[in-house]
Amino acid sequence: MEYYIDKVKVWSPANRKCKEVLCYASSLEHTLLEDDAAVDATVKDLQRLVEELNGRYPRTKPLQVQRRGNYVCCQPVERRVEDEYVFSFHIKKVMRVIESPQKQQQP
Repeated sequence: MEYYIDKVKVWSPANRKCKEVLCYASSLEHTLLEDDAAVDATVKDLQRLVEELNGRYPRTKPLQVQRRGNYVCCQPVERRVEDEYVFSFHIKKVMRVIESPQKQQQP
């Protein structure tokens, strides 16, 4: 089954770390993913990037990437506000319709 990242919802970056995460996440918009393994790899890439940036910017709030079903979001580990996000997106399943070729009518 194929999947599609339609629109990445981003919030205004609070600092350079968030700006770097948003830059990468925005590049995923309108991406077609081949299968479940590609979805998992994409989420793991995001998690690795966030872990690397958490280490590079120790004075900022640590971020985390979470996946809940087909919903992926990045937010601070300790949130003060319920809707404190950096980005979020839905991974949609691609449905393919295969039509059989029409038979030509003979005169």
